[in-house]
Amino acid sequence: MSTYPETRDLLLVDDHPIILVAVKALVESKMPGYRLHCAQTQAAAIEIAARVKPTLAVVDLALPDGDGLDLIRKLKELAADCKVLVFSMQSELRYGPRALKAGASGYLMKGNRVAALFEALQMIEAGRVYCSPALTDEMMRSWSKSSAAGIETLSDREFQVFRLMGEGRSTKEISKLLEISSKTVDSHRENMKAKLGCSNSTELLLQARDWLGMAKGNSRDT
Repeated sequence: MSTYPETRDLLLVDDHPIILVAVKALVESKMPGYRLHCAQTQAAAIEIAARVKPTLAVVDLALPDGDGLDLIRKLKELAADCKVLVFSMQSELRYGPRALKAGASGYLMKGNRVAALFEALQMIEAGRVYCSPALTDEMMRSWSKSSAAGIETLSDREFQVFRLMGEGRSTKEISKLLEISSKTVDSHRENMKAKLGCSNSTELLLQARDWLGMAKGNSRDT
């Protein structure tokens, strides 16, 4: 993440000056390939997103003119490829599942060190999901038995893609390993979301990661 072929855009939505200073310092020192855009309100964030189509967004849930969860949905509508990290004081167990269902790719509580923010941005930029073990457990508890049974309905190829997603592989890596196009990988993702009852790619990634963890645990027990 130290060098990039072209400049990308990162949108920060937060009305706290200290957060602005911290994120600006992070972008300048660790993410030179990114251009930072700052917004203190939902309205300003929507205007910027419509104009620059950011690659990444760091969003607080508590905004003076609207709800951060609604903003996540609007950002995904305006810039479908934008990966959103929620950076908030709000309880991750209370708001994390809702944020991920809204389309966020990660949830980080304020109060963590700046290195954690950088790590989170690295992970979601790579197409992975960032959340604490506690939040992952909470999401998995909401995973219904019907979704678990749905794995049995996956085709062999879909199951291969699902397993590789659980390993944290990107679309490009899966495409290369399975010798199929990225478009085909995306098609398999859409089919799997329908079969497993996932509302977005974040939920699918979490299920894949959790399934792989359980599979490894079972193999160690036998």
